[in-house]
Amino acid sequence: MALHRIKQGYTIPIKGEAEKKLAPSKAPAFVGMYPTSFPGVKPKLLVEENAQVKIGTPLFLDKNRPDLQFTSPASGRISAITIGPRRSLQEIIIACDAEPQHETFKSWTETSLKTANAQELKEEMLKAGVWPFIRQRPYNKIAKADQTPKSIFVNCMETSPVANNPEFSLEGTTEDLNFGILALSRLTSGKVFAATHANTKTFAGLKGAEVHQFEGPHPAGLVGTHISRLDPINRGDVVWTVHARDLVLISRFLRTGKVHTERTVAITGPGASKTHYVKSQMGAQVASLVDDCLGAGEQRLISGNVLTGSKVSSQGFLGFYDDVITIVPEGTERHFLGWMSPGINVPSFTRTVLSSFIPGKKFAMTSNLNGGVRAIIQSGMWEQVVAIDVCPEFLIKAAITQNIEEMEKLGIYEVDPEDFALCSYVCPSKTEVTSIIQQGLDLMEKEG
Repeated sequence: MALHRIKQGYTIPIKGEAEKKLAPSKAPAFVGMYPTSFPGVKPKLLVEENAQVKIGTPLFLDKNRPDLQFTSPASGRISAITIGPRRSLQEIIIACDAEPQHETFKSWTETSLKTANAQELKEEMLKAGVWPFIRQRPYNKIAKADQTPKSIFVNCMETSPVANNPEFSLEGTTEDLNFGILALSRLTSGKVFAATHANTKTFAGLKGAEVHQFEGPHPAGLVGTHISRLDPINRGDVVWTVHARDLVLISRFLRTGKVHTERTVAITGPGASKTHYVKSQMGAQVASLVDDCLGAGEQRLISGNVLTGSKVSSQGFLGFYDDVITIVPEGTERHFLGWMSPGINVPSFTRTVLSSFIPGKKFAMTSNLNGGVRAIIQSGMWEQVVAIDVCPEFLIKAAITQNIEEMEKLGIYEVDPEDFALCSYVCPSKTEVTSIIQQGLDLMEKEG
């Protein structure tokens, strides 16, 4: 078991980490799915309003890959279907039954899984709608079932700001994870890697995977960092990734023949009046999660973490891949002559204010940008927070100029927007670096 120490990066000193306790929770009255949250998928609707569905009933499929189905995370009645511009499917809302009902599929034992045919395994996962949990690099899209990856990465750690702590939320799931790792090993001729925190207790019993421990600031917990250290991607390579929380659901589906959608959700952020964990499910309505947790004043709700999450309303829904709701105060105030302040209560990556010299100090950050967009300045900051072996400034410039050859030389296949989220945070020019990287990846995929 190797230990990897990540030096590049930055731990954002934000208040609001979830207290490690499970609070009483209520079942959501509504759950929802956003087809737009799956990049590259062209959805074809398979249900109508007022139709009754079970957990595992197909809701829509991908027109480009008809075998790729997305199934209901709850049983109940389709209460609303939102259609956007150009007849695009935006949202499906389900009014939940008091007693959930499941579609049934084939179940597997450890013995049958060891001799399972990879194609049969894929077909069952596609039919049940659990295949979208497996994503691929490059492009970080849902894995193509007709490909064989050179390796598969299971991410059992988080270093994002005030994120869900897998050490707490996945405690007691080792048996499920080991069964899931066995299933993944049937899908690749290469290795299955598992990345964990150093000195982990929750994931100490993992078997069947090559386990590597990582320590250091964010982005030490990103799968892009793990791939870069353990099995770098070159042109033509495909690597699959799955988060431990999703692998648990895949494992439970394979063992029981029923789709499982439970989530342990962290309620975090400086705008929360109280922080904790709650037992809920995928796609739960945000109001059912944060009803009594909102602090005073106007608050921004984020499905996901503060670096890569999506803004939602209280009537919105938890994202398909998310297990945290972050609450951040809206930064509507203006600071008169703020540039003259000594900065005792202002965070700074560059250590240019007094707060930088107070060890361990955390801040009740808001959504305020504290400045305006300006021309990109070569400051060397991006190199300090990107843990992948690329040259961020040159890669970003190549993406802006749409220079395909340069992007390929500079390692575009190995990166994802989340790997550059800290660049956007520390950038003195307020440049949305993540969107530039995404545009570069989209161009590379389009040009083939």
